[in-house]
Amino acid sequence: IQSRNIFGMQMARATYEGTKKLMNKRPLVLTRAGFSGIQRYSAVWTGDNTANEDHMLLGVRLLNSLGLSGVANCGVDVGGFNGDASASLYTRWMTIGAFSPFYRAHKMINMKESEPWSYGEESEAIVKYYIQLRYKMMPYLYSTFYEATKTGMPVNRSLAIDHSFDWRTYSGTYQNQYYFGEAFLIAPVASTQNSTKVFLPAGEWYDFHNDVKHKGDQVELVESPLYRLPIFVKAGSIVPMQKVVQSFSESAGDTLYIHIYKGDAFNSFVYYEDDGESYAFEKGEYFQQEIIYDGKKNEISFGKAGGSKPSKFKVKSIVLHGFEKDSLPKVDGNILTFNPVMDTMLFPAALYSNELYYAPKEEVRVFKN
Repeated sequence: IQSRNIFGMQMARATYEGTKKLMNKRPLVLTRAGFSGIQRYSAVWTGDNTANEDHMLLGVRLLNSLGLSGVANCGVDVGGFNGDASASLYTRWMTIGAFSPFYRAHKMINMKESEPWSYGEESEAIVKYYIQLRYKMMPYLYSTFYEATKTGMPVNRSLAIDHSFDWRTYSGTYQNQYYFGEAFLIAPVASTQNSTKVFLPAGEWYDFHNDVKHKGDQVELVESPLYRLPIFVKAGSIVPMQKVVQSFSESAGDTLYIHIYKGDAFNSFVYYEDDGESYAFEKGEYFQQEIIYDGKKNEISFGKAGGSKPSKFKVKSIVLHGFEKDSLPKVDGNILTFNPVMDTMLFPAALYSNELYYAPKEEVRVFKN
């Protein structure tokens, strides 16, 4: 068995090294066979699964385990490879899949078609929203992958990493929960459940869908209809986002939206970008900048930019969550003007948030959604 696994890893290695030499670009290699160190050469998916609730939730736990094993770029056959998913199962699985490192719907030949529009208008609308949200989160996700290359910290993070001594981490009731990067707490739930118990670790948490704040170190009963995957954001989080695009060949515009969730502690996030396909980053052609939010001082600041490549985003738009009008933070020492705007990022209803705009002195412009 070990020899077979090593052989699979060497196949992936040969593919990676050969393709890299021929293309001089970063190849995407995908395997379901590997051994220790496979993450150096390939993304990993969990192999053929079946379209049922158990396999959907088992896949979540497999990705969390792969993350603990050093494999950051991993995913499942979203929607189920064998068998035909119901509209509700497919929809729920696609919402969960949007919060996985490698996101791909995949289907066996001669099975039911498995595109978002194959399951009716309601399913298509929900799945479309979560796919669009995934594209919006690309600055956050790409930077989180960069962190994985530097520290080994996975993208899908088992609660055991941060909450090793809390018994609820190991309870079967909450075994499917995980962090998606540092900011998001995801609580996957079967498509047949319209509510679920969610363990909120110590601290404060914002409901992603409506910005309602919850105290941690407790269990809450949370609504979970198909359009509302239980997602919480840790207080103090920094989440860079971009506008919706249809593919990576399309420009993401010139505005980086930096979502800040009010908290009382110090936090920082290393934002990173490069050209996404070449090895020029090895020669210093990248952009990197630390974004700092000091909750105690109520200040947001930006560290010195690293790398020789300028950012593709010329404007930083700061989106505040949980802040009151009379307690707005300073940004690089400047007090900014309050601008209430309609934020339609969230689904199904548009919700209000406070959006402030920050730009370097040489590029002072104001944008609205």
